[in-house]
This record gives sequence, structure tokens and C-alpha cells, in this order.
Amino acid sequence: MNEFKGAKAFLMIPPLISRDKELLKKPKSIILMGEIISMLNVTGDFHMSNKTLANILDASVQSVNDWLNLLEQKGLIIREQITVPAKNPKSEKSKIILGRKIKAGPNLVKLSLLGWASPLDEGSKAEFSGVVKPALHKYNNLIDHDNRTSNSSSGRREEDPEREQIYKQFFQLARMHDKMKQKATNPNYDEIKQLRSLLYRCNIDTLKAVVSKFNMKMQWNMVNDPFAYLLKMLRDGLAIDKDSESWGK
Repeated sequence: MNEFKGAKAFLMIPPLISRDKELLKKPKSIILMGEIISMLNVTGDFHMSNKTLANILDASVQSVNDWLNLLEQKGLIIREQITVPAKNPKSEKSKIILGRKIKAGPNLVKLSLLGWASPLDEGSKAEFSGVVKPALHKYNNLIDHDNRTSNSSSGRREEDPEREQIYKQFFQLARMHDKMKQKATNPNYDEIKQLRSLLYRCNIDTLKAVVSKFNMKMQWNMVNDPFAYLLKMLRDGLAIDKDSESWGK
């Protein structure tokens, strides 16, 4: 496989990042974020060196490091050192640092889960806790897979706008919980996978009923873990759908 050397056509920059007032003071940090997102969607992590980035952005290595510090402070990226054990270690913990890689930070994952931008996020100053695993590329692959998969013999499924709107409603309703609890509530990767699957397996009327009940539960602050409860409702709804189908045969 050829080494990924950066985007060839377009950079992926979510609106809430390109319009961030703090990042706009250092505009090349936004371009850097676009380079990172573009590679994350291809490889799952970002391993281009600071020197290479400096050449791409026509900047100094120190400037690149400063921008990476800023992006990490804002929760958009996570940097991890790549190490191997030392050949003659002075201690068991001695390691040789080979370099670093960059993964999606919790705030970047949050933007991806909400379709890159949501009016519910605009103006929010609350810190976002790292509940979601930094697996943006896995999430995108999951969505692509769900949009391609079908229970029909053709193996294809067109995206259903009505179901996708309901999917957005689930996240919007969960935000009610965030405001009341003063904390971020987000599904992990496995929960997203289940949610996307159930979204296309349940009858549309069942999904609408789940939305209504979920809305009530959120308004009355009756659930501690919104997405776990949502998945339970969807699984129960799917079971009822299957029973109804069997009775109808």
C-alpha cells in the first residue's frame, strides 16, 4: 500500500472548526486540522511528521507543534508516542521514542456523531468529556456500510431520509439530558453500531413511537444513561415487530 501523503483534492474541515474564533486567530491551525481529518478518514490515525507538515504549510516546525498543542487543548486531537523497548534498558520502563501518531479527539468525534454541525452545539462553552472512543474513521466506515447494506436479495439499501431524520432526533433529544445533568452523554462505538442497525430493522411506526417515549423520558429527566435506554426501547420494539409479523403469517 502506498503511503498516504495528504489530501489530493479537498480538505475536510467541519464548519464549527473553520469558524472557531480561537482557531481563526491562527488560520493555519484550521488547515492543519483539515489535513489531519483527511488522513484519519483513510488510515484511522495520522502519522505525518511535524517536519513534513511544516513543508506543506510553509511554516516552522515549532509553529506546527504550537498548532498541534492548541488542537489537542481543544479536544480535537489526541497525540500518542510510538515507542519500542530499549535494547539495554536501565529499567523495565525504558523505551525508545520512534515518533508520534495522532487520533481523533473526543470533540472531533462529537462533531462527526452530530453530522459535523448541529445548531444545538453552537455557542456551547461546556467542556466535552472523553466518553466516545476516538474512532472517527470506524464511525464513517460504519455509516458507509449501513448505507450500502440491505436485507433484500440485491444486497443494496438506499438511505431512507425519514429514518435518518429520526436518527438525528435521537441525538437532539439526548442533548436535553446533557443540559440538565451538565455533562456530555454520547454513545460508544458499539452502541452506534447497534443504533444504526436497529434504525433500519425496526418498522417506521415503531421508530416514531420510540422517539415519542424517548422525548418524554428526556423532558422529565427519567433516564441516567440515555443511549442504553434508547437501545433497549429499540430492541423491545424490534421484538414486537417480529411477533406481529409472525402472527400475521
